[in-house]
Amino acid sequence: MERWERSHGIVGVNAPSWLTFEVHRPYFDGAQAPTTVLQARAVPVAAHRFEQRRPDALRFGMTMPASYRQLLVEESRLTAYRVADPTELPDELASPSWRRLAQAYRERADLDPVDRTGLAHWLVAACLHRAVLEVAPTDLDEAHCRDRVRAGLQVARAVALFAAEGLSERTVAAYRPLVEQPAPTVTHVLAVAGWGYLLARHAGDDAAIGLHLGRARELLAAVADELSPFEHGVLTARLALREVMYAERQRDFAGAAALLRATAAQVADLAAPPDDPDDAAVLLETRRRLVDRRLEIAVRLEDEAGEREALAEGVALDPWCVKIRMQAAQVHERRGEHEQALAGYLHAARLGPFGTAFALLRGAHCARATGQREFARVLTERAFRAAPRSGLTRDSLLTACQEDGDEPLAAVVRRAARRDPQRPHATNWHYQMYASYFNLGASRSPGLYAQLPTLAYEFAEAGARPEVNWQRLMPPAFRRNLIRESGLAEFAVSHPAELPAALRTPAWEQLCAWVADFAGADVEHQHRVAVVLYRLGFTRLVLELLPRVPADRLTGAAELRLQHWLDTVRYVDSVGRVVAAPTNSFAIAEHPACPVRLRFTIAVFAVVFHARETRSLEEADGWRKVAEECLAELLADPRYTPFEKMMMESRHFRSVSYVPFLRRDRALLAADMTRAEELARAVPAEGAYQDFLKRENLRACLESRSKEAYAFGEDEAGHRLVTEALAIDPYEPKTHIEVAESLLKRDRPGEAAASYLRTARLGPVSTALGYAAAADCFARAGQPVLAEDCYLQALRLDPHAISVARGWAALGAGGAMGELAEGYLADLEAWGAARRAARAH
Repeated sequence: MERWERSHGIVGVNAPSWLTFEVHRPYFDGAQAPTTVLQARAVPVAAHRFEQRRPDALRFGMTMPASYRQLLVEESRLTAYRVADPTELPDELASPSWRRLAQAYRERADLDPVDRTGLAHWLVAACLHRAVLEVAPTDLDEAHCRDRVRAGLQVARAVALFAAEGLSERTVAAYRPLVEQPAPTVTHVLAVAGWGYLLARHAGDDAAIGLHLGRARELLAAVADELSPFEHGVLTARLALREVMYAERQRDFAGAAALLRATAAQVADLAAPPDDPDDAAVLLETRRRLVDRRLEIAVRLEDEAGEREALAEGVALDPWCVKIRMQAAQVHERRGEHEQALAGYLHAARLGPFGTAFALLRGAHCARATGQREFARVLTERAFRAAPRSGLTRDSLLTACQEDGDEPLAAVVRRAARRDPQRPHATNWHYQMYASYFNLGASRSPGLYAQLPTLAYEFAEAGARPEVNWQRLMPPAFRRNLIRESGLAEFAVSHPAELPAALRTPAWEQLCAWVADFAGADVEHQHRVAVVLYRLGFTRLVLELLPRVPADRLTGAAELRLQHWLDTVRYVDSVGRVVAAPTNSFAIAEHPACPVRLRFTIAVFAVVFHARETRSLEEADGWRKVAEECLAELLADPRYTPFEKMMMESRHFRSVSYVPFLRRDRALLAADMTRAEELARAVPAEGAYQDFLKRENLRACLESRSKEAYAFGEDEAGHRLVTEALAIDPYEPKTHIEVAESLLKRDRPGEAAASYLRTARLGPVSTALGYAAAADCFARAGQPVLAEDCYLQALRLDPHAISVARGWAALGAGGAMGELAEGYLADLEAWGAARRAARAH
């Protein structure tokens, strides 16, 4: 399962990390995969030329800019492959050829001219341009450059300088000894033609372009007798491509088209030497480059037949190329074929990284044109996350937010778009939304639960314990998912003290001090600090710091409260595995020193536990009676405020309603939930904190009531309650799931998909679930293009999701990547079967 081993636990920005790795693998580790894009095969070809000591043999003509490697790492988030020279890649990640070239780089000072030049060409192909300048640190003079091997080293230096600096003074100086008095060699043919190409593309004055291209033709004619028909044909085609660029600059598109037709016909007759796969790859790249220019010229000439022909040939030659997919999408968009254009842009975006954000933005435009408004919003957000420093993605997302009346998230976009070189994490989208969970920073999400760790910290700092607390227990995986989806791996620590100093806030420093002094703190302070740690997602640390103490060894109320809370944490952490029954809590409720308020809390918790886990009506009913007795005593106690009493009573009736639910006693269930809802609406909240608790309680109550209505077939009432819950917190992913399920009950899968997409983009609580469910809905609604995108997004987040892989494969021809989907599913099923077999033995 190499595709997962290479990217385990890593979430790419837009495409699955494993897919980006496979498509562009040579740049990462020097090896090649079946799905590797054509341009990336330049790396293994250059490695073979080095091993064969043939630095003057034909290589690929295309080279990528220095930013390409950076984009690959940023979008895939495979940060282990972020290297500036080949020796920085760990051996366990490198292919054999990469390791061989890395060793050559270490020994570069002792290499002869042949190996030094071959190494430099490989570094250029691998986009390690700064390392080229270590191999060729200074310019050679014209005399040395008359030797074709040494000239090849100077070419590598010139190409690397241009890739890193553009047409800088150093780049011009590096080309000068190659082009002013060129020798009649293949190396100089390519150098002179390449210089003419750069001038055609990037220089302001084109006076010398024709001169350089003509000189390259003369040099090629001078060495023609030394070349094989294959070599001469490829070099002639490359010169023609340079001349086409010049013709385009002169706006002679008809002349460019004629030259391309003639050159394509000539190349069609070429055949690579049958015993040289590298030459075959070079020929394939030559044909692909000709197709690229033919397509661009056909567009300029509005030649639709030429467009179609070039597109078909380009896709057949290089099906994993982001550029040809983008060009195909643009053709459809120009014709007003928005659905086909959307499919093309989505395909291009997942093949990135060049143009990922642009493809997503164009896809969003096409999605809006086809009525897929929410899908368009999702694509726009993904474009912003792929290129957060782009003004275009920022403005597009701001416009989308404003069109939806979503000013709170527009404010997050504005903040996330600001550059902060000293604190780059601070402008990460997920950090802006949920900074409290990362390092007790200021969360900007307008959702109810974005600030829970900070609330816990503020109570701990004040030395206070709230009599009424919030109810939401974030899933144990929340912090892990948040960090994975954000890409901020530096926050993935298991202890607060492990967080680097540069990432800490003053509140985090205080938390570290509390944890360091934890053993010597009193029980109340330990409880408060442990709550902060738990809210931050450090559940395992909490369980290590606080050993379980049996109820019969406890004395005061503080110890009893702490051990019940610890029992609750242990239970929540075990959900989905072997359940850790809160038996200590049940014993604490019987403890003679247990306060009435704590006994009430435990009794209500016990009802819910038994209803969900043991399904024991007898146990649930018994604890309900205990809760009722405690509630009566609490409501009669003048020490509690009206706010506290009404909150306790509302929560009581919502929780104990599990008993009539188990009995299927519709009348009592309705009475319990009606009372809970009446109290939730009537709570007299004062101040921001009480208002937060009231809103949270009412939202939870409405959610429970909707489940009650659906359980008894009262769908319309359920729909109404879900809509009201959504109005209280439109940024809560769980509520959008409820909305989607409500729509599915009315057989409206297309609308349900939109709600699941909102769940996904408001994650990370349910990002993968939202995408997977949206994919199923789109498939059901007859939208395979949208379904495939959502399946891939779900696999980006959870590559082992077998149901998602099956859904993707089931699309068949309806998906653009049907063959890959089938192979992925087969691999995943085989992997799962092997694991099951291993466990059985």
